Amino acid sequence: MNSKKIIVLLLILIYFLPSNAQFQRTANDLVVPYEGYFGYGTNLGYYPPWSAEQLGDLAFGNPLVGVPGVGITTLRSALFEFFQEQWGYDFRVRTFKHYQNLGDTDHVLFVGYPKWEHRDTTYYCDDIPSELFANLYEPIWDDGLNGTPYNDQNYYAAYLYKTVMLYKDYVKFWEVWNEPDYSFSAMSIYAPGVAGNWWENNPDPCDYDIHAPIFHYIRMLRISYEIIKTIDSTAYVAIGGIGYPSFLDAVLRNTDNPDDGSIDKDYPLKGGAYFDVLSYHVYPHIDASLRTWNNEQQKFNYKRNTDEAVKGVIDLKDRFQAVLSKHGYDGQKYPEKEWIITESNVPRKPLNEGFGSDEVQRNFIIKALVESQKYNIKQFHIYTLGDEWNSDEATQQFEEYQIMGLYDKLTGRRLSEIKANDVGIAYRTCSELLYGKRFDAKKFEALKLPTGINGGVFRNDIGETVYVVWAETTQDQSEEATAILNLTKSTGVRKFVQKYWHSSETKDSMLVEGKQINLTGAPIFLSPVENNNIVSIKPYQLDVFPNPFTDNLNIKLDLDMEQKIYLRITNQFGNVVNTIIPNTWMEAGTYTWELNTYYLQNGVYFLEYTSDVLSTINRVLLIKNR
Repeated sequence: MNSKKIIVLLLILIYFLPSNAQFQRTANDLVVPYEGYFGYGTNLGYYPPWSAEQLGDLAFGNPLVGVPGVGITTLRSALFEFFQEQWGYDFRVRTFKHYQNLGDTDHVLFVGYPKWEHRDTTYYCDDIPSELFANLYEPIWDDGLNGTPYNDQNYYAAYLYKTVMLYKDYVKFWEVWNEPDYSFSAMSIYAPGVAGNWWENNPDPCDYDIHAPIFHYIRMLRISYEIIKTIDSTAYVAIGGIGYPSFLDAVLRNTDNPDDGSIDKDYPLKGGAYFDVLSYHVYPHIDASLRTWNNEQQKFNYKRNTDEAVKGVIDLKDRFQAVLSKHGYDGQKYPEKEWIITESNVPRKPLNEGFGSDEVQRNFIIKALVESQKYNIKQFHIYTLGDEWNSDEATQQFEEYQIMGLYDKLTGRRLSEIKANDVGIAYRTCSELLYGKRFDAKKFEALKLPTGINGGVFRNDIGETVYVVWAETTQDQSEEATAILNLTKSTGVRKFVQKYWHSSETKDSMLVEGKQINLTGAPIFLSPVENNNIVSIKPYQLDVFPNPFTDNLNIKLDLDMEQKIYLRITNQFGNVVNTIIPNTWMEAGTYTWELNTYYLQNGVYFLEYTSDVLSTINRVLLIKNR
């Protein structure tokens, strides 16, 4: 065999070998822990006439078009088969490059939704066919029979392979379908023992969104795992945006065997083997998190406040984990799963259960972002980037989803006509202060927060620390709560710079004594002042120019917070030659001075800045013209 033929054979083997190698490992063997920073995400949505690239600008911020963004560091978007078959599989490549240039990290992409010609037309339910792909049970691979490694007759495999090959450099989490368990009946929430419940019965195709047997969804997971891991072994496969623990149980107790979900040689593993990440959706205002049944009074008791809502977010994770542990996904028998939340929010208006306001929404988001990181959730995606309606147009139950945006109404409007909602400003503040930091469990435990106070401690690799704290809300229909926290006692730090939910917009901050920090139901951000160095936040900018100078010295002072300041010029012997600010409280703002130095001799001088926050010295040189 000549050398050219050997090279061709090797190339063929390299091209096709991964499809065979992939069978050797599943999520029952290994789930690589996700080590990226916590993702501050959003669902991108569709708002004509805005382009996808322009929506990215709004999310991440783009100084080239004068948009500050709302603190987004990652996105959740979609590339459906029916869309790509119409517009081309590479149609969004330029868009994804644009997102990446803006700072998009570890993107979540949910997949599925066939074009009509590739849809399974079988009626598993009397009045509607399956929503899933036809030919799911065709072989995934055909060893290049049609010039491709995948089997062209397996429509889902073909679509997914082409998509992953084009977008693998931009996507980290591949989410299989969106809300496959979206239910039209109460069977999804029925307890074991109740007729039709999903814990003891597989979901009826008529009862949920995919209108197909659960085995078919598991088959999609299996195809997804093999295709995605073959192309990019570092990517994560996620069970897609689910809401019901009973559905998860059905996935974990069945295989993709189309007859009955049982194990045999062709269907050796149950559904948990084919996903690394559990992606869930949680809306506390509609999932009964805010109410409990009072049997004596025969009515619901409500706790409609943000701390109860955030407890609902974590409680749902715990219920999912209980199902995973039941089936061995506890880090002992099988690897633990990773976690992301790909939809969550609460109303900005009280349209459902009488719960919602701007205050409620911004408090919930900050608390949910903090608690998610405390409980090892790796991304949180708010629903959604922008409102579809004006706020006053939403008047009925469930219409709150049209006004849940980080921005006000986007549809049909121009850049000059939109603004960030309170929740968008709060999201940006939280992201600006916490992104790149990780929750520090040891430091948080050391705080020993008293009952009624909650929060988190976040620290980056160089030791910069931010504390987020609040007084817990406990009353129905109230965000009112007060407490006093002595943070000095547990940290040893005497002073902190305090910022608020709106500080990314207003730049407001203040210096507070650590021994008596006043808390309300609205979270605050605290950065310690230690050893005359402010960690994470520099509260001023002092510029001296020109340097060296001849006749006049210009001084510019930008204060980000109110401070008590002593600003003076001394000579090399320590003698004060000019007092600019004589130990006076100065409000936040910009101050300038132009000093004539006719009375000074050539030489070195020092501009000394002293405040209750820190002290610095700038060295300047006077060289007069001869």
